[in-house]
Amino acid sequence: AGEVACTGLHGANRLASNSLLEALVFARRAVQPSIYYKNHSTLNASASNQWAQPTVPTSLSDDILSKINTKTRQMRKELQAIMWKYVGIVRSTARLKTAEKRIAELEGIWEEYLFRHGWKPTMVGLVACEMRNLFCCAKLVVSSALSRTESRGLHYTIDFPYLEESKRLPTIILPCSTINSTWSSRQLHQQQMFL
Repeated sequence: AGEVACTGLHGANRLASNSLLEALVFARRAVQPSIYYKNHSTLNASASNQWAQPTVPTSLSDDILSKINTKTRQMRKELQAIMWKYVGIVRSTARLKTAEKRIAELEGIWEEYLFRHGWKPTMVGLVACEMRNLFCCAKLVVSSALSRTESRGLHYTIDFPYLEESKRLPTIILPCSTINSTWSSRQLHQQQMFL
């Protein structure tokens, strides 16, 4: 939470550094409302019992887990290649849309592979959770880049080469759909244009 806080304390392009200020102070400030809400909520503990509990994939054989881990490492390399090729510092709308499509396809292939080998939706494992997070982050980066119609900081898009102060908007990420739980910053920018 602190690492992604939009504080402006280190300028717009704080890259490749760790800051105790963001990591500790702003992370704490970000979590405080959640703690307050949890302690003062009218929902009781039984509400969390409505969700399926995560399970460790102990029912899968070592051979199957090894295959899943190997496939996941392969998918991770493919995802990195897509991000490197299409979502680098110099971007274009066409290349970002290609990345968006290829990431969705790759995620579908990976998920299908998991389930075909006995993985259940409630199963959690380090490699699988990390891969899901990588897919989520990749989709958020692409979605946020597609929502920008200007070049800002180190993120240059050949379709919109100039910085426009009138387009300086916070990047707020909202769920696109309650069905597939994907997230997009485009949704907010499109809503603002129509209001």
